[in-house]
Amino acid sequence: MSTAAHGKPAARTSVRRMQETDISTARSILRVAFGTFIGVPDPSSFASDKEYVATRWKANPDAALVAEADGAVLGSNFATNWGSFGFFGPLTVLPEFWNQGVAQGLLGATMDLFDAWGVREAGLFTFAQSGRHVHLYQKFGFWPRFLTAIMQKPAVSQATTPWTKYSGLSSGERREVLSAGKALTDLIFEGLDVSAEIRSVEEQKLGDTVLLWNGDALDAFAVCHCGEGTEAGANNCYVKFAAVRPSANAENTFEQLLTACEALGVERGLKRVEAGVNLGRTRSYRNMLEQGFRTEIQGVAMHRADLPGFNRPDVFVVDDWR
Repeated sequence: MSTAAHGKPAARTSVRRMQETDISTARSILRVAFGTFIGVPDPSSFASDKEYVATRWKANPDAALVAEADGAVLGSNFATNWGSFGFFGPLTVLPEFWNQGVAQGLLGATMDLFDAWGVREAGLFTFAQSGRHVHLYQKFGFWPRFLTAIMQKPAVSQATTPWTKYSGLSSGERREVLSAGKALTDLIFEGLDVSAEIRSVEEQKLGDTVLLWNGDALDAFAVCHCGEGTEAGANNCYVKFAAVRPSANAENTFEQLLTACEALGVERGLKRVEAGVNLGRTRSYRNMLEQGFRTEIQGVAMHRADLPGFNRPDVFVVDDWR
């Protein structure tokens, strides 16, 4: 048995699938863990307007994990399946059980999920300044690459390019959009599929998916969380994932897509648009700066294997793997 830094015996933990009855405890642990690490005066108040636990559990209960000892939940982790790509997080553990192998137990079970899904590559977002976090994830084959900037701008613009919303489509039209979206992301990274994100946002009423068309062809789409009780938080329109079809005009379409997301925020009475972009997507990052986005926080993307994936200069994609 390993020991904690202060000599206490490490907890003997087991990992299992999260149950609905675990949600409240997992939510509390997440807030306390992040609040403690960041140094919030009242750690339990961290991100109290945002929801990561219930929404991700509802999206895929089989990919939500908890670690427990003696019947008490000590931490949790969430894996996300985007077809050929997977990522995990937020991974959180009660501060009094840090450095006792709890996180490693959760990570081992998460890697089993990735293997079962057959993902080609996997990733995560973590604190760029924390050597401890980077070292932990390296044990599982993840390597740090480019920074990821979480950016914001005021939501004030109205889109000049026509756009539509997934929520306004018929069931048949929705099936067509999911198929078209999968074909679009497949052009960016073979097998990439975020259909589950689109369905989850609609089924849980977390926001909407913005759609840009070129005739009958889907040119771009953005999955957005809106407001309190979602991953966006109060007064925010958060772009969880956005992608533009590769073309000579992709940069212009990317600008139109983010403006449409801003218009969705305005429509819903929200004050800000938030979006993450990996700095390996050079043209996307520079375009966002030109549009008035500014970095609020930044972390580092870690990849398994040590390959660029879809974090490439010519790719117009927004996401941040938190």
